Amino acid sequence: MKKGTKQDITQSFNVAIEGIIETIRTERNMKFHAFCTILVLMVSIFLGVSRMELIVLSISMSLVLAAELLNTAIESFVDLVCPDYNLLAKRAKDVGAGAVFIAATNALIVGYLVFHKRISGEFASFFDLLKESYANVIVFILVFLVILVISIKSFFKKGTPLRGGIPSGHSALGGALFVGIFFLTDDVRIFYLSLFLLILVLQSRVEGKIHTVLETIIGAVLGMGVTYLFLSLLKI
Repeated sequence: MKKGTKQDITQSFNVAIEGIIETIRTERNMKFHAFCTILVLMVSIFLGVSRMELIVLSISMSLVLAAELLNTAIESFVDLVCPDYNLLAKRAKDVGAGAVFIAATNALIVGYLVFHKRISGEFASFFDLLKESYANVIVFILVFLVILVISIKSFFKKGTPLRGGIPSGHSALGGALFVGIFFLTDDVRIFYLSLFLLILVLQSRVEGKIHTVLETIIGAVLGMGVTYLFLSLLKI
């Protein structure tokens, strides 16, 4: 089939997309850049940036992704033709990494200039809203704890995000609710009842052989510590 036909064009797009997907799948830095790109786009829509600001952000993010793709291509080619250590091979990889660094630095500066005032104002309004509603604070803390626990589990690479591993997510949420109840009431009976429920949660995780005693204790302490910190800072 002659070049320039519809099938050739489609195949070119397929190859390009496969290259992008493969890079995201195998390269940790590309995963991070892709995540940041999606996050920036979502924040841009939420904050209502102007058309020109969105164009500048899109160009900056595209430069970072393109630079990372080129850097990956350079590294793959160098590893193919020069599997052993070579000073010129090292220079080629360093130059590719430098290109990514320049593009990423530019994107950070552009992001700061676009979002600085908006985010400052949004965060101020956000914390004012938190202070006005105890329920909002607790929900925010629980969501924050879930993200924190999953991140810690990913770091230790033990268990799954929702089961097993260190720390125990259920224990962390139980500890958070225990401290939340402690701040909410002066009734000592409610305090002891909530403490008893927390102990039952810890015991059930150990009894079910989902977590060790240490993992449940770490989870409970994490949940209580984070909740106490937030509630103390917000002076609720």
